[in-house]
Amino acid sequence: MRVVEASTLVPGTTLRQPVYNEHGKMIVNANIPLTEEMINRIHKLAIPFVLVHAQSSEYLIGMTNISKPLRTEITEKIEDTFVKLISEDFNLRGLSLEKNSSRPKEMIKSLQNELWQQKDVLSLLVDVLLYDEYLFTHSLNVAMYSLGIGTALDLSKNELNLLGVGALLHDIGKMAIPKKILNKRDRLTDDEYAFIKQHTIAGYDLLRQVSCIHPIVADCALQHHEKINGSGYPKGLFGEEIHLFSKIIGIADFFDAVTSNRVYRQAMLPHEGLALLMNGSDKLYDAKLISIFSDLLTVYPTGLHVKLSDK
Repeated sequence: MRVVEASTLVPGTTLRQPVYNEHGKMIVNANIPLTEEMINRIHKLAIPFVLVHAQSSEYLIGMTNISKPLRTEITEKIEDTFVKLISEDFNLRGLSLEKNSSRPKEMIKSLQNELWQQKDVLSLLVDVLLYDEYLFTHSLNVAMYSLGIGTALDLSKNELNLLGVGALLHDIGKMAIPKKILNKRDRLTDDEYAFIKQHTIAGYDLLRQVSCIHPIVADCALQHHEKINGSGYPKGLFGEEIHLFSKIIGIADFFDAVTSNRVYRQAMLPHEGLALLMNGSDKLYDAKLISIFSDLLTVYPTGLHVKLSDK
């Protein structure tokens, strides 16, 4: 699935979701090839964007072919980033890999090995970085926070690897969202916000097409905006209906998002972001996981930031 401007629709394209008019009447059904007459109906409704089916290869960087040298360069950049995370001179806020034990470094090294063994996963991560550097950095930050929580929960090595991959790819569906919406400086319209929320379904659809990716990783993309009181999206799941990894990633995703500078707002200080999280404890987020995360940030209170190498 990807999001396209309605003005670019051509006959033969198939919609991922039906189109309805303001009265709730279905105007164009999903999963059938569009005709000129169907496209005209959509245009008459002045709908700016629609969801369409796409092959997995069409998700990648605007459907363009990435040269092998560039892909190799980006792969090396990602590898260098992981090396810095494991080395003595990395730059992190909020999560020290030097405290208490060597396990945090071991889990990052294990995740790195997992990526290099699963070439399709690494390729997707390369595509994320090529599409948007903030999206990659955010995904890496979320992975580090999530692994910190997972380590505190004493998850196994295999579980931590799965959690790490799920966190790294949790927002991959945003590659299906036009950048004019994703990085818009002004307030989003209702239609634009509705399409932003579709990144969860887009990510799930994409990851389910990659045979080597565990279904739980796809669930992380689908569920990371669900809330335990049922107020989240896309399905409005409650409590135990949400996978543990999705709950962890949801906390890490929210914290890193609000404590990062974006084109449309200034970053909060870490203690301000943590206060917002704690306000949602047992309402939006799992109280036990919030407590664990709070302890991590109490010990390492300055937040998290990973600087990408210019190598």
